[in-house]
Formats: sequence, structure tokens, C-alpha cells
Amino acid sequence: MDYSAEEHFVYAFIRKNRRERLLLELKDEKKRYRGISRFCHTAENLLDPERIIMSGKDMETLPGFADYIREHDEICLILSPFSFLDGEELPLKEAVEQAVMCPDAVLILGSSFALVYGEPGKGGRDRYLLSEEKLNKRKS
Repeated sequence: MDYSAEEHFVYAFIRKNRRERLLLELKDEKKRYRGISRFCHTAENLLDPERIIMSGKDMETLPGFADYIREHDEICLILSPFSFLDGEELPLKEAVEQAVMCPDAVLILGSSFALVYGEPGKGGRDRYLLSEEKLNKRKS
């Protein structure tokens, strides 16, 4: 199986001292779903803060989010413990729509960006837009 998208995600967006374990989990079929779920529960501690350009429980309503999605609407890989979405490749706009409706954690991997959606729960779900590009940070 090709894990180049997962490797790119880990090396581009995860703190150096947290990469090895997450990459091992994402590449191990027996640990993959647990690894995605665990990652989404602790994303804030694992993500490289320099790569977070937007975050919040209502990220889709932040100024600039719709513009970013429109400007980066490419085919993306979806990772999720939710089997109906895991491994799907969709245009970014459709992937975001699916992630918002998904009852589980979702990672959307693009060529130079990623979106992280935590599991839905009381108070909403954590969401992060990550980019390799240097942009002005917008957080809620």
C-alpha cells in the first residue's frame, strides 16, 4: 500500500518529536484507525503550531475559509476511522462537506495543506486548517 500522503502529512505538519509514533500507526493496518482517532483527540499537542493558519469549532464561518477552499479545490485524500470515508479521494469542497457531516474524526490531505476534524462532541469539534505556505494566521 502507498503511504506517501500519510508520510507527507506527518513530515509537513506534525512536531518533530511526535512524528515517528504517528507514522508507525498510520502505516500499520491494525493500528491505523486507532492512530487516526488518537491523533484527532490530541491534535493540538501534535500539530506544528507554525502550520496552523485557522482553527476553531466554527472554522467554516471564519473570514477567508471559503476563499481558501475555493483557491485550493483539488482532489484530496480522506483518512478517517469512519470506514465509509476512509481512503476516499474527493475535491476539497466535497471533502469538507463530508467531514462536517461525518460522525467521526476526519483528516483531509491535500498537496500542500491539510484539514483536521476532531470527533463531534458536546461543545462542538476541534478543527484545524494547516498549510505549508506562509500565510497570516487566523484563529478563533
